[in-house]
Amino acid sequence: MPFTFSKVNAVIRAVRMSRQRDAKAARLAALEESNSLLQFQARQLENQKNEARELAHELALTNEELRAAISEAKKAWAAADGANRSKAEFLAVMSHELRTPLNSIGGYVDLLEMELHGPLTESQRSDLARIRRSQHHLLAIITDILNFTRLEATEVKFDIIEVPLRALVGDLDGVVDSLARAKSISYHCDAPTGGIFVRTDPDKLRQILINLLSNAAKFTPTGGTIRVFTTTVRNNVLIHVKDTVPGIPTHKQQLIFEPFVQLDRGLTRTTEGTGLGLAISRGLARGMGAYISVKSEPGK
Repeated sequence: MPFTFSKVNAVIRAVRMSRQRDAKAARLAALEESNSLLQFQARQLENQKNEARELAHELALTNEELRAAISEAKKAWAAADGANRSKAEFLAVMSHELRTPLNSIGGYVDLLEMELHGPLTESQRSDLARIRRSQHHLLAIITDILNFTRLEATEVKFDIIEVPLRALVGDLDGVVDSLARAKSISYHCDAPTGGIFVRTDPDKLRQILINLLSNAAKFTPTGGTIRVFTTTVRNNVLIHVKDTVPGIPTHKQQLIFEPFVQLDRGLTRTTEGTGLGLAISRGLARGMGAYISVKSEPGK
């Protein structure tokens, strides 16, 4: 019996030692696996660190390039602004220099028409009328160019007040009637009801409307129609100038607001002007917090 008991203990110890060896081997394998994983993660971190360094270097270069580009853009902007102001000053001086002799021409025409130097024949009066029309036409062109350069140079000041819309729109009749009668155009003005006030610069709004109506009268064929009416949308008032001018293709509609643009540029065009009226009107509208849009269809 003692011998058998001792042998059993030896077997138990052997089994226990075997299990301990297996457990140690398993722990060692787990530690090796963890070590391998940590080494792999360390390599990944090192790679990411290197990539971060490269990215930081690229960002630094990009920032330098961006700062250089911004500096060049500022210089270009300053140069363009200086050139724009020089252009505005030049045009202002030239406009003044051109207006002086043109006004003198108008004064001499007045003196001749008063017959202070003797009576005039009908043909002479006709010639003087043509001279006066040409003088007015040149003065209008100079005024348009000067107004546009002032808008570009942001030298136009706006006096925004509350204005009764009915009086302002109704006051256009005297301006448009003569233009409409000259081409047998029918003009209708549906003035808004009383009590509607708009916050605007009345002189600038009047100039916009005269530009729009003059443009409509210029391009509306003989026997056509021009109509002015207003609508309200919430707290906004829309002033519409509707005419029977031949329609404008969709892809050309925004071009009419560009300076010095007239869609009928051919040598056979029958309309005069610089093509600045709508550009000036859009600039004045923007300066007052308003906008101008066009709606047209070819053939209508």
